[in-house]
Amino acid sequence: MITPIASAESMQIGRVDFVSPDEIKVVLDLEAPNDVALNSGVPRPFPRINSYVLVSCEGGFLVAQIEWITVEQSQYPKRRGMQDFGIVDLPYPLRKMSLTPLGILHEKVEGAGKKSKYLFSRGIDVFPTVGDPVLLPSTEQLKSIVESGSNRRVDIGISPLAGNATVSVDPDRLFGRHLAVLGNTGSGKSCSVAGLVRWSIEAAQRDKATRHGDGALANTRFIILDPNGEY
Repeated sequence: MITPIASAESMQIGRVDFVSPDEIKVVLDLEAPNDVALNSGVPRPFPRINSYVLVSCEGGFLVAQIEWITVEQSQYPKRRGMQDFGIVDLPYPLRKMSLTPLGILHEKVEGAGKKSKYLFSRGIDVFPTVGDPVLLPSTEQLKSIVESGSNRRVDIGISPLAGNATVSVDPDRLFGRHLAVLGNTGSGKSCSVAGLVRWSIEAAQRDKATRHGDGALANTRFIILDPNGEY
């Protein structure tokens, strides 16, 4: 049986090297994956921009998103079980990455023999300190991050970076404020807008049918200004 400590060590990919209110820098271990991580249960691309990592903290894990990755010439890292015998340290290319903190992933243990469940909440209460281990999230943890939130009634896609977790939104919050769909030419902006309108109408239709029976039409209205004639 694998203990929680052994499991965490197998998922470790580096340690915190720098902490500020809006950025966390990490030095990756020499043994950390170079392209594909195999220690997360399923093969997963790592390191990748915008993917998620975890940092152990009080009450759970701090969730952070990778902002950039680089290689810096540094002293050869000291590893556990190795001693220096007066050998001169030569510059060594160490991989480093910058993280943007997002929130806290709380662990809920419901009972003996049951899998742990996770609840993600945005905002940081306590920041990590230099030397704290940085871990790869498991598939269950990734899905808990992406699928967090309440009243998520409109499915808009899946997240390849999070084990194909379903990405859903709350239409009341989505359309209750200013919204911009941005992207390069040909990236699918028009299709995304058309999908948001269609999926929202379908979700409203399902809700209305559930409350009032089949055949009830949702009183949903959209006004689209289309100067380019794309719709």
